[in-house]
Amino acid sequence: MYFEIPPPGNWQDFERLTLDICRKLWSNDYAERHGRTGQAQAGVDVYGHNRGAGEFTGVQCKKRSGIHGDIDRPSPLLTTTDIDKEIDAASQFKPALQRFIIATTAPRDAGLQEHARKWNAAHGAVPFHLTLWFWDDYAERLNNDLNLLAIYYAELMSALENYNPTEHYLRMLAVAFDRPALRTTLSLENRATDLVQALADTQAAISTGKLTDRERQIIAHVARPKKRFPELERIARLLQSTREVVTNALSAGRIIQHTNVIEITDKELEARLNNLRRQAIDGLNALLAEHKIEAVVWHNYQ
Repeated sequence: MYFEIPPPGNWQDFERLTLDICRKLWSNDYAERHGRTGQAQAGVDVYGHNRGAGEFTGVQCKKRSGIHGDIDRPSPLLTTTDIDKEIDAASQFKPALQRFIIATTAPRDAGLQEHARKWNAAHGAVPFHLTLWFWDDYAERLNNDLNLLAIYYAELMSALENYNPTEHYLRMLAVAFDRPALRTTLSLENRATDLVQALADTQAAISTGKLTDRERQIIAHVARPKKRFPELERIARLLQSTREVVTNALSAGRIIQHTNVIEITDKELEARLNNLRRQAIDGLNALLAEHKIEAVVWHNYQ
């Protein structure tokens, strides 16, 4: 069944949703939001490497239709003039993009698609290839990803006749665990403090039902089921152990924080930390399988 899904009520949620979709679509946990409100962004809100296409990609989330009360809503309109302005801005992004996506909550429009095709035909891939994402595209992706739907549209999920609060809670946890801090080899982490915080946020998701993003903004609040899950208590203990091991290793100099990467001097320590996190992922996946929810994929463990 296809759900009619309304666009997010504010542009911050639209931007966060875009980032989550990009990370999955590009198979890149390290896609990032660019800068912050008020900073010059060269027309790009989200950027990263699309591993499947082999393209360095930037996304502009067309936003701000104006403030309504205290809510800054995403724009429901897109024009050819908007497209041309965004192209000019994104042309200044460094390093140069290979693909530029303009994302909008506007409905799919044949005239705008034709404008994009003509621009691509006239410019080839210089300075990049242009793509448009309309809200119809977002709705299709959300309908094919119930975990994202459960996070960003909890009210829609809870209104369904076959709504299962336990499934909703577990889907939220699947999203919480689907992050590099838990499923990517430790040597790929950029900052140990971010790793520790991500583990703490995941513990909080288990105990409170609240999921926060990297900026500590709450993006989902799901009611915890009354049923007790001993396996989740074990997983929370594994996450706590991981945090303690990382914190102690930092103090002892066994994990060294460099500018943009961490160095692990002890291979046995790295193997132990990878094993602790893998046990946590495996434990969650066992619960997900019981409720016919897709597993969280861990990879790159040595």
